[in-house]
Amino acid sequence: MLTNVVFVATVAAVAVLLSLALRRARVSRAVTFVVFLVMIVAPGALARAGVLDRYSPLPAPALVMVGVVTIFTVAIAFSSIGGRIVAAVPLVWLIGYQAFRIPVEWVLHRLYLEDVVPVQMTYAGRNFDIVTGLTAVALALFLRSGRRATALVLIWNLLGLALLANIVTIAVLSTPAPFRYFTDTPPHVLPSTFPFVWLPTFLVQAALFGHILVSRTLLAGFVQK
Repeated sequence: MLTNVVFVATVAAVAVLLSLALRRARVSRAVTFVVFLVMIVAPGALARAGVLDRYSPLPAPALVMVGVVTIFTVAIAFSSIGGRIVAAVPLVWLIGYQAFRIPVEWVLHRLYLEDVVPVQMTYAGRNFDIVTGLTAVALALFLRSGRRATALVLIWNLLGLALLANIVTIAVLSTPAPFRYFTDTPPHVLPSTFPFVWLPTFLVQAALFGHILVSRTLLAGFVQK
């Protein structure tokens, strides 16, 4: 019960932060509605209905859905909407909000202890994404002091993307799909399980979205110079 509560609370907190960023960027309510419909409402409804439970034969509905949502996330991040957020939200906040990855990693470790996910998906195994969350807090505090550290932000952003790509790859290869590589039990079925479907369709997307926006901020600063 505690694991579910912390997870849902993390999803709600990130949703509020994303909503505030969209509002600050003067993005219309209609667009905001579509964003949450694609990332939260639709995946949640499909998981509750059991539509995503099949992983074999391919294509697995859950993995197709995650792929579609990822394309949507990248498109929004590189669109004028992402540009407006970059112009409206300070870099320090774009970095600091990635601290939500700390409770996410706590949840994954709890799920491992509860025999829901395999060990390689946690910081006891091959997942080191918690480093991004911890360093996001430290870097945000450093930048908030008024210091400039463009190179440091670039390194942090690339590290965060690499760690995100690492755990996403591990997660996909841990699903009970035909190409499963990690055969540790249990298989990874969170992409089809409510409410944890929101891990790949929303929280992972929020992390990716943030990294792309930080990249756009750095690029904009470089171009202005």
